[in-house]
Amino acid sequence: MLGYDIFHENILNRLIDNVRHNNNAASYIFEGPRGLHKSDAALLFAKALVCENTSVAPCCSCLACREAQSQNHPDIILVKPEKDKKTIGVDPIRALISECGARPFSEKHKVFIIKDGDILTPEAQNALLKVLEEPPEYAVFIIVCSDSEILLETVRSRSVTVTFPPVGADVVKRYIENKYPDEPRQDFLVRYCEGIPTAADDIVSRDDLELLREDSLNLIPKLLSEKKLYAFVLSDYFDEHKAEAEMVTDMMLMYLRDTLALIAGCKNNVVNTDKLDKLDILAKKYSPALIAVAADELITAKKMLEKHIKPSAVIMHAALKVKL
Repeated sequence: MLGYDIFHENILNRLIDNVRHNNNAASYIFEGPRGLHKSDAALLFAKALVCENTSVAPCCSCLACREAQSQNHPDIILVKPEKDKKTIGVDPIRALISECGARPFSEKHKVFIIKDGDILTPEAQNALLKVLEEPPEYAVFIIVCSDSEILLETVRSRSVTVTFPPVGADVVKRYIENKYPDEPRQDFLVRYCEGIPTAADDIVSRDDLELLREDSLNLIPKLLSEKKLYAFVLSDYFDEHKAEAEMVTDMMLMYLRDTLALIAGCKNNVVNTDKLDKLDILAKKYSPALIAVAADELITAKKMLEKHIKPSAVIMHAALKVKL
């Protein structure tokens, strides 16, 4: 869409329409699962905000639009973690506030995009709150995150939350067909992505994909077992496969959902159709209540991994909660 990779044109069209009618807010939160190009959406929205031709913004032809497209516009400021930092602390936000005090070059809008809102420290958020409470008339803030609940309520209350949900299977299929036309596992990938098209990018080129799928399935009985010893086995595996921790967690969660689908008699909803024999064994051995508890714990584990918590500790916590 207008030179950006966007999956939610309807949402951007509404936001841009507000810009064209001079009805934009001072602060936004763009929330939704990773992989939905929310940052690109923020950049496109910023482009509309700085466009010189408000009634047709973004016109894509004025100097402001061209500078925004090349990410060289002086009034679009990106805030990211400092080098080697896993959080955004108070110093980058203080720099933002200082920059906010200077009027925009365009005399129109100055847009601040915080790309990793999930890792803003409480101190950083409190510092940001000071400028959100009384923002300059030209300032617009966009906080991009996966879950707005991570942010302080005082920050949320002063912002318009825009939710980017997972997209339909047709959008995912079109993305995969266009990017990987020769991929023989397209049907599996569409199901695997679960509404996040770019999830396919993480696995399609992996030589060890089938090995990770098999490992993930073999970890399920250890997660569901009453034996606490298996919690340490899971922890050791995640310690050895730190880089794949999120992917393995996703695969395990998918296997649990497939098992619940089999128990419910919904075989057509199974994603991993090539693993039906093993999934059927799980469905007969474990109760749906236990599987549902395990699935909930893995969902929590995913959120913890997104906060950069140590993978072995995350899976240990999940496994012990399941075994209570």
